[in-house]
Amino acid sequence: MMSRLGVFGGMFDPVHKGHLEAARYAKELLHLDRVKLIPCNIPNHRTSAYSSGTHRLAMLELATKNEFGIEVDDIELRKASVSYTVETVKVMKENAVADSIVLILGMDSFNSITSWFDWRELFSICSFLVLGRSGSTVSEAVFNKIQLKKRFTNDVSEFFQEPAGRVFMASKFNIDMSSTSVRAMLNADASLGNCLNREVFRYINDKKLYR
Repeated sequence: MMSRLGVFGGMFDPVHKGHLEAARYAKELLHLDRVKLIPCNIPNHRTSAYSSGTHRLAMLELATKNEFGIEVDDIELRKASVSYTVETVKVMKENAVADSIVLILGMDSFNSITSWFDWRELFSICSFLVLGRSGSTVSEAVFNKIQLKKRFTNDVSEFFQEPAGRVFMASKFNIDMSSTSVRAMLNADASLGNCLNREVFRYINDKKLYR
């Protein structure tokens, strides 16, 4: 069993270099043994994906095949129901895949955390790494509701002293890239060398995705 597992969920529609940079950054920052990229099947808070789960999984596998300690997990794609993060993490917890599970997410997502399904239980089974660009902050409402003052730390050793419920803020992750902008560039035939893995780009062209 590994000691520290990072869980990074999303639509990955398509997976881009910002996703990979975030996974690498999290792995190095918190000395994680592994980071799992988990594509969502049926989202709860947003519209459905533009590409099928099969395509998104294939692109993720292409993007991560040479990444040490970063892998893809299709746990949510294998479900026919809505993907709830708390249920995914609970399965991993029950299967004892790691001593500590860290959910990796951006500041925008973290600021909606109290609207997530069973969010209080989520805080009891995992901790959080929040990737926020310089100047981004936690909303006052979320700060108070989750009692962030007692959960927050920017010390890695202290972060892992508790089995769950801690929050680590990485305020210097400044990659500004989204799948929405990548899809727009694909549709406009713009240059994507800095955005997409070469094999992912080839796959998108071969399958005529996002056009």
